[in-house]
Amino acid sequence: MSRRLNKPETVFKAVCLCIYILIAAFSVIYALICLAYGGIKLTFLWFWPCVTAFCLVRIWMLAHELKKKERLNIPKAVRWAYYGVFALCLAFFVFVESRIIGAMTAPDTPNLEYVIVLGAGLRGKVPKNPLKTRISKAAEYAKANPDTKIIASGGQGEDEEISEAECIRRKLTQDYGIDNSRIILEEMSSDTEENLGYCLDIIKDPGASVGIVSNGFHEYRAMMIADHTGYKNAHPIPAKTLFPVGLHYTVREFFGVCELMVKYQKPYVKMQ
Repeated sequence: MSRRLNKPETVFKAVCLCIYILIAAFSVIYALICLAYGGIKLTFLWFWPCVTAFCLVRIWMLAHELKKKERLNIPKAVRWAYYGVFALCLAFFVFVESRIIGAMTAPDTPNLEYVIVLGAGLRGKVPKNPLKTRISKAAEYAKANPDTKIIASGGQGEDEEISEAECIRRKLTQDYGIDNSRIILEEMSSDTEENLGYCLDIIKDPGASVGIVSNGFHEYRAMMIADHTGYKNAHPIPAKTLFPVGLHYTVREFFGVCELMVKYQKPYVKMQ
């Protein structure tokens, strides 16, 4: 039998209702922003409609309870199971995102022996925005640390006219004045695991001090891969995370990190 709501419960549910309405509205607006930025093929775009749908269900439930002034007739065991699972999932999400944001905001480690610039997409010969920021960050680091060697990493995709590594080299030398003799090319890789695996083959020393340049949201996952690949002294060198769509990528990384945790059977990698 349903139980009548007392005043504190009514206030609490009214506050929750407002929060869910705000989250639903934000999710709809932000999904449209992501759609305008990356198109329908933007990975994990489904996440925001799912958040909206969940919020709409909760809005209906809370509005019904507030209108009737009584709880929905849901078995206590089901209700507490939901609260428990929701709390655990939220806590795990916050934990992982805190690690992602920690790597995103990590300070640069100076005087490293090598810095690896992870490739990203090109339009023909022109780097897309994520790769532009990585190249800019690599140039900034190279100028501040003149003895560091730079490994430009990334193969050539089907719709790319040159390899991502070659694009990185050209931009560093032509646009930023970095000496070509400091740059080593790795042009065989097609993903981050291959990037770091082939680069370690070039370095030949797992204990060498190595910086990994990627967009900030991707740094934590890159560090997990580096640790699994065999790097013993790797450090994040986070490039700019582009907003507003950077929020989407930061949330998306949660799922990428979870996939690696299952794949590597490790909860997390200790940040340097």
